[in-house]
Amino acid sequence: MKLTIPIKLVIADDHEIYRDGLKIMLRRQPDIEVIGEAANGRELIALIERTKPDIVLTDIVMPVMDGIDATRLLRQQYPSINIIALSMFDQDNLIIEMLESGAKGYLLKNADKAEIIDAIKSVYKDIPYYCRSTSVKLAGQ
Repeated sequence: MKLTIPIKLVIADDHEIYRDGLKIMLRRQPDIEVIGEAANGRELIALIERTKPDIVLTDIVMPVMDGIDATRLLRQQYPSINIIALSMFDQDNLIIEMLESGAKGYLLKNADKAEIIDAIKSVYKDIPYYCRSTSVKLAGQ
């Protein structure tokens, strides 16, 4: 397990205002450093090649290349990088597709600050993290 502090993080989301909000929130965390951002999966892949983060927070539904395809590629090319899916949707098929693609975590975009930080720190330690509502859905499967 890697133990570099701060945790190097990349954000991928097609909504610039959401990325900006996450960066502002995470900037206040001394043990997390946002080292890059992407607006789609293709940009994310290129960014990862240059930055080699510890964690990726990626939206699922994005133009050009979605988060599912990007996660599959990243897990093949960079298996040590852990990925957390971000979504507005709490749909079983999206949750399952992201987890099967190799994501270690799943958060809804309405997650509060504490939950986002908990997810990043857990996944950094190789402990899967699923938002509260997703955990309930997975338990029911």
